[in-house]
Amino acid sequence: MNSTPADEPKFLELVNGNRNRILRVCRVYSWNSADQDDLYQEILFQIWRGLPGLRQDTYANTWLYRVAINTAISFVRKRASGSDRVVHFENAELTRMIESRQTTEENTDDRIAILYTAIYKLDPLEKALVTLFLEDLTYEQIAEATGISANHVGVMLHRAKKKLSCLMKEEAPK
Repeated sequence: MNSTPADEPKFLELVNGNRNRILRVCRVYSWNSADQDDLYQEILFQIWRGLPGLRQDTYANTWLYRVAINTAISFVRKRASGSDRVVHFENAELTRMIESRQTTEENTDDRIAILYTAIYKLDPLEKALVTLFLEDLTYEQIAEATGISANHVGVMLHRAKKKLSCLMKEEAPK
């Protein structure tokens, strides 16, 4: 089932109200701006396509996260299974950015950049959990968005936070 012109106001309200959240998901799952733009467009397309399936507006934000994260994970898998050249480019760009960060003073922007670099290195589910946690979603909301139980969210999120902490220490300027 596809959206119709009658769904446009609902779509615009949902996307405009969650634009920054969608952009943060894009930043976590794709490193360079071209991929972020491509992923953002793909997420918007999937939201538009799936809008008729949204039954209750009370779950719209959770539904949107589920669509965004599932689309992002698929996007990453497609890119990884593509050519090795793309993967090498992304790894080379990531290495360059990490090295350039090590020569700058640590301020708020650098700490945020270090956080995103560390999140980028997490596996797809860990990225989803951390991203949703940073958006202040409850364990129950995270569970609904990811399709795992709230108790399992707690366990996996705890592990992801520990891993993230270690990664951030590795990324911090010496």
